[in-house]
Amino acid sequence: MIKRNRLLFILPGPLWEIKDSLRKRMERLSERYEGRILTSMPEAGEHKLGNFTLKALRHRRGGLWKPWMNLKFLLYGCLTALKARFGSEGWDLVVTYDPLRSGLIGLLVARLAGARFAPEVNGVYDSYANYLDGGPGFMLAFKKWLYPRIVGFTLARADGIKTLFPAQLKRYRERIRTPVVEHFFDYVDLEPFQDLGEEKVILFVGFPFRLKGVDLLIEAFKQVAPRHPGWKLKILGWFPDDRELKESMGGHPDIFHHPPVYSPEMPSHMGRCGIFVLPSRTEAMGRVLLEAMACGKPLVGSDIEGIPTVIENGVNGLLFKAGDADDLAAKLDRLMGDPVLRKSLGMAGRMRSVTEFNANHYFQRLLDFYGRVLRQIPVKTPQVLAEAKGAYDTV
Repeated sequence: MIKRNRLLFILPGPLWEIKDSLRKRMERLSERYEGRILTSMPEAGEHKLGNFTLKALRHRRGGLWKPWMNLKFLLYGCLTALKARFGSEGWDLVVTYDPLRSGLIGLLVARLAGARFAPEVNGVYDSYANYLDGGPGFMLAFKKWLYPRIVGFTLARADGIKTLFPAQLKRYRERIRTPVVEHFFDYVDLEPFQDLGEEKVILFVGFPFRLKGVDLLIEAFKQVAPRHPGWKLKILGWFPDDRELKESMGGHPDIFHHPPVYSPEMPSHMGRCGIFVLPSRTEAMGRVLLEAMACGKPLVGSDIEGIPTVIENGVNGLLFKAGDADDLAAKLDRLMGDPVLRKSLGMAGRMRSVTEFNANHYFQRLLDFYGRVLRQIPVKTPQVLAEAKGAYDTV
């Protein structure tokens, strides 16, 4: 019998559904590994995903429940670690979604269990934009002070770190001691995403309001809409307090908000839009960009952080100056008025999604990363290290 290394994933959630992408990811990892996923869902329970068991703690909405959820994760994680230390169910590697809440818990669990620890870095945690939607007050100021310090503390004690683009660790590079640092895209199940034709719809998907630059997009669209009759702006996402969104929309007849949808419905929205826009003020990658690329849609995004690693300006989309609604309006104006350009950018994006952002490429990189973390093998070539250093020095 082949002995498989055991992995423990800590994903804070909540997961509202078990997405096909998560199931496929675990099934592919099951070719080499086995283990458990700790997360939260509306209903507690266990689910089998290949050689992995998903353990869902019950999630409840509301700010008062959040500290209790943190405590539940901590207690369950510690119990799991102690069982590993003194029982037969050992862990070889603990992987966390981020180096913040799940990272702190994962670090403690890994140390108690005698396992390696590898946090993923899925955000740009020192960006000012992370705090634009939090409102004023002491707690916001405290978070701005605390979160970067937690990230630095966690990354300094990691055995391996996965990032989305090289300069993501610029602020923390002096504290990182592990030689196993990799940057590559996140897995997105692109199979369901196809070009379903073009409607005169500019699509945005996501939240929150200011971090994702929805205010910029609405302002830009209002500038160009009179020159392009028939075009509409669809804002698809979950906005628990939509007063700011409605105020920004201002009753414009060609701007509408679509409530959030479950993942099986997303390909229909992506596949029929004419232009996809991600105007974020901070963004480590943007999974929705990969989905839109797979649908053959032209992209417009801000020229910040990880977005330019997905959008090649003038090749598969257009980049605008981050935070500049006028520049965004100019890019929209150009695309809305040029169907040939929309088609060529969309075709180039579709080709790149197939050749570069495919599942085989991702899993090859991921399995290689986990293997090197477990064996503590440094980055393979000096060129990779030089690439990361160059990005740190120039971004």
